Amino acid sequence: MLEDVSSKGAYVVIVSDSLEIMFFGINTIFFTFAMMILTVYKRPLPIDWPMVAALSALFGICMSHCGLVTTDRYSTLGSLDHMPTGQEMSGLLRGADGLLRTASFLSQLLMIHRCWAVWDRAWSVVSAPAVMAIAAYACAMNGPARIPTTAFRSPFVAPRNLPFDMAFCILSLAVYTTVTTLIIYRLRRLTAPVRSFRSVEGLIFSLGKSIIEAGALLVLAQLLILIFLYLENPALLIVESLAAQLYGIAPTVMILRLGFNVLPEGRVRWASTMAEFSTVVAGTTFETDSELGAADIELDLATAHAHSSMDRPASISSRTRAKAQLAGPSSRPH
Repeated sequence: MLEDVSSKGAYVVIVSDSLEIMFFGINTIFFTFAMMILTVYKRPLPIDWPMVAALSALFGICMSHCGLVTTDRYSTLGSLDHMPTGQEMSGLLRGADGLLRTASFLSQLLMIHRCWAVWDRAWSVVSAPAVMAIAAYACAMNGPARIPTTAFRSPFVAPRNLPFDMAFCILSLAVYTTVTTLIIYRLRRLTAPVRSFRSVEGLIFSLGKSIIEAGALLVLAQLLILIFLYLENPALLIVESLAAQLYGIAPTVMILRLGFNVLPEGRVRWASTMAEFSTVVAGTTFETDSELGAADIELDLATAHAHSSMDRPASISSRTRAKAQLAGPSSRPH
C-alpha cells in the first residue's frame, strides 16, 4: 500500500500529516489548560501527580508521533536526490507505529481510571476492561516486532501484521465501548434525581456533556480504524493520524469539562480528600439580584452520594458579600 507517489490514493500522505499537525495544535491548547486545572486551580487540594505524569506522558507520545510522521514526509517528499525506500525509512515508520499504539493504550488506562472513580472505586467493574486493554497492547506491539526490515515496501506506511492488528483494534474498541457505556450509565443514574430539562436544547446539551465526559470520541475513532484496516484502504493513514491526537485530546477535554466547574467566581467546590482529577465537583452560582439564593448545581459524576456527609467549605462571591453589606442589619434573620 502506497509504495510510491504514483500509487492510488497517494494524496492521503500529505492530507494525513496536515490534519495531524492541525489536531496536534488543538491538543497542545487543551493540554495547557488541563495542566493549569490539575495544578494551579486545584489548590488548596493536593495535586494528583500520577495523573499529571500520565497526561504529560500521553501528550509527549502524541507530540512524538506527529514529529516522526512529519519527519518521514519531509525526508521522502522533500528529497532532492531520490526518494528513500521503505527499508531506509523503516526506523521512523516502526517508531511512529509503536507510538500510535502506546498512545491508544495510555488513553484506555485513563478512561478506565475515570470509570473506576465514577463507580466508587469498584475494581470489579473495571477488571474486564483492564484485562482487555493489556491484551490489546500485547497484540499491538507483537505485530510490529515480528515484521522484518525487508518487509518495508512503502516509505510512507509500515507493513501490517493483519491478525495482530485486527485483534488490537477489536480489543481496543471493546475497551472504549465498555468503559464509555459504564460511565454514561453511571452518570445518568446519579444525576437523574436532580436532572430537569426545560427544553430540547437543554437535553441535547446534557447529552453532549455526557459524551465528552465518557470519551465517546475514542469509540468512533477506533471504529473507523477497524473499518479501514479491514478494507485495506489508503484512507487508513488519515484516520490513524487523527486518532493519534484524539487519544490525547479526549482524556484532556474530559479533564477540562470537570475542571471548568470550579473556575467561575462564586462557585463552591466540594471535593473528596483523595487526590484524583475525577473528584466531585459542584458549583453554586448567584446570577442576578432576583435570582439571589437560587442555586445552579452542576453535579460531577460519580461519587456525589459517597461524599454527601463531608464538610463543605463556604465560599461566597464578592458581589454577594457587597449585597449583604448594603442590605445592613435589617436583612439579617432574627
